[in-house]
Amino acid sequence: MNRYGPTRSSLNRLFLVGILIICSLCVIPVISRFATFGSKQIAFTGPLLPPQKPNPFITDKKKSLEALDQELFNDILPSVALYTNRGVNLQITSLTCKMCRSIASKIGEIMMLNVTQTIAIEEGILICTAFRIQPYRVCAEILPKFGPWIMTVLANSVFSADNLCGKAHLCPMPDHPEKPELIDLPPPIPSEPLESIINEPSQDDEKMWVVHLSDWHFDPEYSEGYEVNCGEPICCRPPNAFGDKAKTPAGKWGEYNCDIPRRVIESMLEFMPNVVPKIDYILSTGDLPPHDVWAETQSSIKEITNKTANIWRKFLTSAPYFPVIGNHESAPVNSFPTSSLVNVSSVSWLYDTLSSQWNIWLTHNERHSIEKRGFYSARLPDDNMRIIGLNTNFWYKFNWWMLMRPKSEWDPENMLNWLIKELDDAEKLGEKVWILGHMIAVNGDGFPSFNSYFSQIIARYKDTIVGQFFGHNHWDEFQVIYDYHNGDEPQPVGVGYMAPSVTSFRNVNPAFRVYEIQKKTKKIINHYTYYLDIEEANRNDKPEWKLLYDVKTLYKLRDLEPQSWHDLSEKFLTDDDAYQTFKKIASRNQILNKYGSCNAFESSQQCKNRIVCKLRSTFSGYGPFSSHELCKKHIWIPHLPEDWFLTATLGKKINVFVDMNKFEGEEYGDGDGNMNDEDYGDSLDSLFESQDDNDKSGNGGNGDNENNDEDKPNDDITIEGLPKILVRMALGLVLGGDDAICR
Repeated sequence: MNRYGPTRSSLNRLFLVGILIICSLCVIPVISRFATFGSKQIAFTGPLLPPQKPNPFITDKKKSLEALDQELFNDILPSVALYTNRGVNLQITSLTCKMCRSIASKIGEIMMLNVTQTIAIEEGILICTAFRIQPYRVCAEILPKFGPWIMTVLANSVFSADNLCGKAHLCPMPDHPEKPELIDLPPPIPSEPLESIINEPSQDDEKMWVVHLSDWHFDPEYSEGYEVNCGEPICCRPPNAFGDKAKTPAGKWGEYNCDIPRRVIESMLEFMPNVVPKIDYILSTGDLPPHDVWAETQSSIKEITNKTANIWRKFLTSAPYFPVIGNHESAPVNSFPTSSLVNVSSVSWLYDTLSSQWNIWLTHNERHSIEKRGFYSARLPDDNMRIIGLNTNFWYKFNWWMLMRPKSEWDPENMLNWLIKELDDAEKLGEKVWILGHMIAVNGDGFPSFNSYFSQIIARYKDTIVGQFFGHNHWDEFQVIYDYHNGDEPQPVGVGYMAPSVTSFRNVNPAFRVYEIQKKTKKIINHYTYYLDIEEANRNDKPEWKLLYDVKTLYKLRDLEPQSWHDLSEKFLTDDDAYQTFKKIASRNQILNKYGSCNAFESSQQCKNRIVCKLRSTFSGYGPFSSHELCKKHIWIPHLPEDWFLTATLGKKINVFVDMNKFEGEEYGDGDGNMNDEDYGDSLDSLFESQDDNDKSGNGGNGDNENNDEDKPNDDITIEGLPKILVRMALGLVLGGDDAICR
């Protein structure tokens, strides 16, 4: 007898909600991403229907940081946001605020029950496998790790009593303080500018050489001969096909669909002294474990970080070494709760582990700071500078704990205020600062508010901060940071250097970077990228690391000041040869270069514009150039033929017939061509009304309605092979969001 039988019956409705959530996160984005017109595929990233509200991207009204963060939240959980943010007014019912809060609290309690989460995980594994989202082995291991975390976050954010009852207009919305638009910064200290000599020839004793390593993703299970295309997130490892049974056996020196083996890392570290005889500093910007996120546990993370630290001890003891924490260092991946969250799993186990493993490179005070919050500051008085290592997981949108932190906690763990104090102390002492982090705050994966706050800090201390070093993307990139909060034209004030990854995952060659730095100013005067062509290494059974480029020569840069990088981004708009060169080196000459790939609905120029806006720290609806024509979000409404097709992940072709008159003109809403909140729900429902439903509502089924058309099909939309609710969600998802692609 099934011991969950009685509970399963009572929780059917909750399972349906869970299934819809899973579909919206994993299945619907895949279904709605592509439409097939004959033999042509088009990506749907704009609405199929008129927008619910006037298009926010073509208005001059500036959005608050709170609103921008909420939009990103909607992007993370699009379907959940669609059904909870509509704010259906229930004041006309007999429900009271007290009753609503009591019901909502019970929903949260049910979601937190072990039996509820167990059943939800079972159903999730079934859906994950049935829709072929991942192989069964991955589904069965990853959902038990992520399911309780997701349900905890949902129960305490989306489905909290404050949110649900406030959106239903039964209770007043909580009076939370808004995120500040501008943060408090100390006034600048008048000082004599340090004489710049970056354009003058420098002797070797006037230079510093710094190595930047990022995104290691060392896979100790990588084994030559295992299947490269195994169907799992990463391959080239047991228990997949091996030897003669493998269609594409993994090479000795790595593969583009896999993380990196130990021998490649050791060959890189052995090669480095050949090109940098005297290394002054080594910077490591995070992500040590492989991408087997379904199998990771706290024990496996401790094991892989210890193995990586042992490799460092073998090769990297001749120079000061400064590491920071990436998003893959935790288990589950991306899980970094703040100390303000009670009754949730702490991440102190990771901070303590890394502090212990990094003890030979960091001082007691630096390690103590890591143990508390995962970030630290290292003063280097001999060089009159300090290195600040940030925990950038606090602004990462896939650190879902950030969705349930207190509204008043706009600065998680007070890290930004701590950073301001460190920078202010350095300025008063005349020190220069390098900032290290895994993911730069002005990246599209960060919350928009942090894009603004970080830019404000960099602008204020632009004369103190002389280097910013990050990773995360695996590409060889840069991002310019601007001062844009005073109402004037954005002015470049900083540059974030995103180092290429050590790993070859996915479709890149392993690489590392060397910075040539002017010793007096601590400013970067050039940088050099070295890489390994793993196809060539496998062919010759010998790794040969080579110089890919030096940046000043490649782009003919006068210097590496922020203005020069901005000018380079401007050059990309008109000089396609320079832009194509940039794209090529982003993946280190790999023939499968995917960097800057265009969406199907974009022209090549629109695609280039989007990449240039990214380099300028601007994304959909926010950033320094969000109001400029170059970076405005252009809503694309497809001109659909009378019949169009969706292809589901099950491999079925779904035939959907659409009455295009429903998408145009004044039939929508109140006749003004725009959609209000009430029109939105009605419009989606009207698309799915059958002729029988129309007959039952007002016509008594007599068919005498003068508006009836004999030639009109029975349904505005006829769906073959796909449940109606999934198509409804697909339409609603595309209607309500920035884009419909699950990242």
